[in-house]
Amino acid sequence: MHPTFTIRVHDSFEGLPAEWPVGEPASSPEARYHAFQTKTFLGVWWATFGRSRGARLCLVEVRDGSGNPVMFVPLCIKMSKGAKILSFIDEGAADYNAPVLFPVPWEWSRPLAEQLWEAIVASLPAFDVFILDKMPEDVGGLINPLHLISDGPNDVSCHGTDLRRSWADIQKAQPQHKSLMRKMRNLERSASCQYVIASGKTERDEILQAVLKQKQRRFEETQVPGFDAEPDKRAFFEEGTDRFAEAGMLHLSAFKVGDEIVSTLWGLVRGKRYYGILMSFEAGEWAKYSVGHIVNYRTLEWLHQNGFEYMDHGIGDEPWKLSHCEVTVPLSQKTGTRTWRGNLYISRMRAMERMRRTRIWQKVRPLKWTVLRAIRKRA
Repeated sequence: MHPTFTIRVHDSFEGLPAEWPVGEPASSPEARYHAFQTKTFLGVWWATFGRSRGARLCLVEVRDGSGNPVMFVPLCIKMSKGAKILSFIDEGAADYNAPVLFPVPWEWSRPLAEQLWEAIVASLPAFDVFILDKMPEDVGGLINPLHLISDGPNDVSCHGTDLRRSWADIQKAQPQHKSLMRKMRNLERSASCQYVIASGKTERDEILQAVLKQKQRRFEETQVPGFDAEPDKRAFFEEGTDRFAEAGMLHLSAFKVGDEIVSTLWGLVRGKRYYGILMSFEAGEWAKYSVGHIVNYRTLEWLHQNGFEYMDHGIGDEPWKLSHCEVTVPLSQKTGTRTWRGNLYISRMRAMERMRRTRIWQKVRPLKWTVLRAIRKRA
């Protein structure tokens, strides 16, 4: 079977097809997708990252010759260093970049996927270079055609925990489980402890303020750019918390000792899958109790009790993820150029990647953020 495709590119959210998923549970039952490709997520991204960075929406609708949906691809074009860059809607906010997929009566192959990609490119506004990264092999069990045309692995993977097991088996897989239980008991002797899931705006606002405060402190401790350097990132969580809650996608939790929020976990849900997006925790006297691990453990326990099948800790190969998660999801990427500006951009990008791998850069770069923060505080 050799399918034909019709392609339409939307430059706004108005007029998007009804089958494009919104959130939970009001979405097309046949659509396979991650939370990061829903209209709700894309709308929050556009209200924060997208507009401030001058992005142009390219929301791609692909149908077969009979008008049935094949895939919806959320792309955008933005300027960077003199070049127009085509990429997924992301800016670090998404853990998985993929199309919304639908079941089709044919089998995807690399030649067919390449043919479709070329047709998509021909339908898009002009750009100089495309960078497609963080692409999973499949989405909800359906082959991801864009993964088939990838040209290499992504530099980092996603990690998670399969919850379709007994709680005893999941507990055994947690590193230093007995030590964590002992720390929780010690906390409970000193004050009342509770695991809280925000159920209304007052609780959401309280926990969100703790998330932002604790995470900014952690950014400064680890000498990396934080909300002060990237205000769009802060705006994404401020804007998104209520909007995701309204769409039934938010899971915002906290671990409290007495009246104090000592750790938090800001996450999204899609069906029986949970995405842990942002974890935060207090330092100082609380560090010895591993309160970040406690809120993660309590969330894991709650998800298992409530019928979730997977706890996704998202992208990044941090040591704690490698030790706590038994599932690794490899991702792929594809890069290409269309013009001489694109070639120049890629050359510069690869030169910067080589520089960032040098010991000198790794030693000097953290000092940049220390100095900039000191300047901001004096201003």
